[in-house]
Amino acid sequence: MNILFSMFKFKKLISILTLLFFTLNTHSGEQNLSNTNKDLDEKKMAKMQLVAFESETCGSCKAFNKDVLVGWKSSFSIKKTYSLQAPLGLDLKESVWATPTIVVFSDGKETSRYTGYDGDKQAFWRWFGMQTLSPEQKKIAFESGTELPFSGSLLDNKDPGYYVDPITGERLFRSDTKFKSGTGWPSFFDPIPGSLVYKEDGNRVEVLSASSGIHLGHVFNDGPPPSGKRYCINSAVLKFIAD
Repeated sequence: MNILFSMFKFKKLISILTLLFFTLNTHSGEQNLSNTNKDLDEKKMAKMQLVAFESETCGSCKAFNKDVLVGWKSSFSIKKTYSLQAPLGLDLKESVWATPTIVVFSDGKETSRYTGYDGDKQAFWRWFGMQTLSPEQKKIAFESGTELPFSGSLLDNKDPGYYVDPITGERLFRSDTKFKSGTGWPSFFDPIPGSLVYKEDGNRVEVLSASSGIHLGHVFNDGPPPSGKRYCINSAVLKFIAD
């Protein structure tokens, strides 16, 4: 009887240990899978990388830092290096021969570079926009194009937040100045102070981003109070950042 009871306890102990082993291995597998997915996500996010090659004694580098890098708000991160060699895992098409040189890498390979800086911020942002914007965005931003009415992704957006320049990330409009105009394009009655510049365009007034210089749309005098203005802006050249 005692032998049978001891065998029963032994079998029960084996069952418990087996269950515990299975549970631990299952959780371990889930953890590994989670880490793998995270690594894949990070690799996807890092598909496009931006590196600024600089020199500690370079006056143009200091100016570029002051004018562009210190206030960097673009959704694409940028890394600085004082080495003229590509960071580990990245391949340059040719040697870096001057500073600053800003290089775009896609899948680890150089796809474009911007060499030198003479104080013209908008020239840099135009180059950067040519690397990051879609064909439709480029048509509007750099060729004063217009998206079809009622086609923009942000036309009916009512979420609280800021509408920003898609290249620089600088704020252009606050959501509480957006109104439904019925014209088919996102409309605002008041911009963020200093965010826009204006240009005569025949009988209309063109609206440009002050930070990048890209075309955004036009402003008209048929908006609601208190400004009486209607800033008619293309969705494609706006990026929305929710609160």
